[in-house]
Amino acid sequence: MSDLLTELQRHLRDVNDQFATVIEQIVQNAPPATLDGDPVRTPEETAQQAELQAKAQELSRSLVQSFKDITGVIDKLPDLSEPPEQQDARINGLLREHHALRQELGGLIQEAEKKLEQVHATYDILSQHALNRAGKTGGG
Repeated sequence: MSDLLTELQRHLRDVNDQFATVIEQIVQNAPPATLDGDPVRTPEETAQQAELQAKAQELSRSLVQSFKDITGVIDKLPDLSEPPEQQDARINGLLREHHALRQELGGLIQEAEKKLEQVHATYDILSQHALNRAGKTGGG
């Protein structure tokens, strides 16, 4: 469950970052306006508006995807109305899965350590061979 919460926090942070980006773009690229609200048009502004429009569409697609991702994470969260017995059963199942994965990981770590020892031993043999060879070549 903590992984789901972390993922949800990451998605919400991303949405927050996207919102900040929009505000920054609006501040930097908003067209000038007169005091009575009439827009001021310049040739440069037209190009900026097209760029701003493209960025706005890109951001819109990104926000829609972010909210779909958030909804997907929320859907994975357990139901709050779940009876305590089901919660306990789910927790016990997760604990069993955790212990099984931990044992598997422990076995893989031991196997990796053995292979690393073999690599070190092979390196020692090769380095000794190279040193011996260099000593024979240098002494002759």
